[in-house]
Amino acid sequence: MTRVPNVLKLVVAATLIAGIASEEVRAQTSRLDASGNVREDSYIRIPLSVADQKYAAIDGGRMKDLVREVTQISLANRNDETRYWGRIAGTRGEEMAREWVEAKFRELGMVDIHTQEFDLPTQWFPGSFDITVEAGGKSYSFESLVPALRSNATEGTLDLEAVWVGTGSTADFHGRDVRGKAVFIHSIPAPGSMGHSAGAGWEGAIRRAQDEGAAAIFVIYGISDNFTIWQGLGGGITVPGAFMGYADGDVVKELIGKGQAVRVKMRVDIERRDGLKSASIFGTLPGATDEDIFVLAHLDGYFQAALDNASGISVMISLAEYFSEIPQAERRRNLIFVGTAGHHVGSPGSRWMHDNRETALANAALMINAEHVSVRQTVYWGPEMRMTDIPSPRRWWVNGSDLLTDLVLDAYRTFGVAVWDHIEDRAAGEMGSVARDLPSIQIIRSPEIKHTDQDIPEWIPEAGLEAVARAYAKIIDEVNTLDRSALQPKQRISGR
Repeated sequence: MTRVPNVLKLVVAATLIAGIASEEVRAQTSRLDASGNVREDSYIRIPLSVADQKYAAIDGGRMKDLVREVTQISLANRNDETRYWGRIAGTRGEEMAREWVEAKFRELGMVDIHTQEFDLPTQWFPGSFDITVEAGGKSYSFESLVPALRSNATEGTLDLEAVWVGTGSTADFHGRDVRGKAVFIHSIPAPGSMGHSAGAGWEGAIRRAQDEGAAAIFVIYGISDNFTIWQGLGGGITVPGAFMGYADGDVVKELIGKGQAVRVKMRVDIERRDGLKSASIFGTLPGATDEDIFVLAHLDGYFQAALDNASGISVMISLAEYFSEIPQAERRRNLIFVGTAGHHVGSPGSRWMHDNRETALANAALMINAEHVSVRQTVYWGPEMRMTDIPSPRRWWVNGSDLLTDLVLDAYRTFGVAVWDHIEDRAAGEMGSVARDLPSIQIIRSPEIKHTDQDIPEWIPEAGLEAVARAYAKIIDEVNTLDRSALQPKQRISGR
């Protein structure tokens, strides 16, 4: 029998110990949990000052549970055949979200709980569709590929030659014959679906493809991962189109790049439904005066819609929970909470408030829009999207006096709510139509995952949820020490 020298035994033992220690160090230094997501305890949190300890009752863990409850509504309405599911405006999913919010309002003892119903215009829904790519005697279908939102149906089945045009710049199209073909465009999120590079605000590639005679338009979304996304091709685009994820689109690019004859077979049926309705839900925590502060959060969303907008709903409900524990006599103003209707199909809920501003907003001191409030920051390292341990900075808006702006930004700094370098020139999102009618504030973030099947709770940091809700609570408290006249802008921003 071969004997192992003692010195070698020591070396082996030391190596094993070092290996174990290395694994322990990696476990201790990793920012990821077992599922590969950044651990909640890894996120940076600003310690509360003595004066702000009262806001500790607003807890990110509790808020994340609310996000999960709302996303479960979407999962209960999942449709794997069309992949068009979630809390879609005018459907049972949105109605269930409204019922969930109403139940929370009743649990908190609100008064004047009521709905405001709206008739929706004709609504777009994908019916059955079959889209395949054929090359080299093989047929490829892609899980991420879906018809573009509000796009047109095909007349029967199209059989088209595929052509790749990169990001679709004028240089990409120069000398290319795309007439009657299926044009594939690689679009880069900037930072998300609302500003992707193929749209009108950047390269204008989608419009260019139609102008050059494309018979169908395919947009590959992203620079990593493989999101299924509900996004439109843009106004005035009449040819059929579809979106697909980066990894699936890369397959098509490689097939075309090999010089093979690549063809697309595409059949898309579209339903346009009339008679659908949506509704906003209102609930009030009464105050000591007849003046009002409004808190909005839209109810509808695509897929699980954790960021867009379960995160905002969570903030709205958490503010309601916090202020419900404060005696009415100590709440200077009524707090009116509104789960608004049909955000993704024209925002009839907030537009109704704008149209009826002389009555609905007659006593309003402030409006807060809770929308897309907390999402993890990402960075790209080559083609890989890496996660960080901070919530992503947000765009921000204030319509009001310098005093209001100062106290809003001070609250953001106090709780670590990161924002962009300067104020937006207009309010985005749900509050857009009403923001200039009264003093109003919001923060909002629309990253890569917006409108995609990856808008899931794992992307929503507890630290960001609680920081935003605490900041809004502090803003409400400080606004309640001021008269309405002190909140108004010196010169009203021109309305729409």
